[in-house]
Amino acid sequence: MIQPPERRISVITRAAAYVLSGVVSVLATQLVHAGEFSVSCSYKNDNLQKCASVISDVVTDKFVAKYPAARYQIFVHSYIFGFTDGGYSAYAVAGVIPRNSGQFPLRTFSSTSINGTSNKFGAVDLAKYELDVYRSAAKSLMEQCEISANCDVYSPREK
Repeated sequence: MIQPPERRISVITRAAAYVLSGVVSVLATQLVHAGEFSVSCSYKNDNLQKCASVISDVVTDKFVAKYPAARYQIFVHSYIFGFTDGGYSAYAVAGVIPRNSGQFPLRTFSSTSINGTSNKFGAVDLAKYELDVYRSAAKSLMEQCEISANCDVYSPREK
């Protein structure tokens, strides 16, 4: 059955909106309100699938202006360990590195979370707590940038 022209346009418009929505969400993993930035990350849990997207809301304009994505990356490393008798220990460090250098930053900003109870935590809960410390370390980096006159949060390695 052939649909009337207005029905076809409505279907096409809806399909275009879905495609555009998908494209925008993909781009949002690399672009934020503050501008473009790059992230080098490592973590234990697979639930932090998109390193940039989970911190995009904490990256500031001042940081992006000082450390352009073409030359620098935000480095974030996190890890969580669930104790066999309950509880967990999680930590994360964040810093700035030259883009694609694979280096560990000399200047770091960290976050930790420890739960010493006998509560047993599942993988989903542990991933949530790891995400919290991951974001917190990135936020500490951005807060230091904001309070520093020149966003001095990076120490280059001597050659």
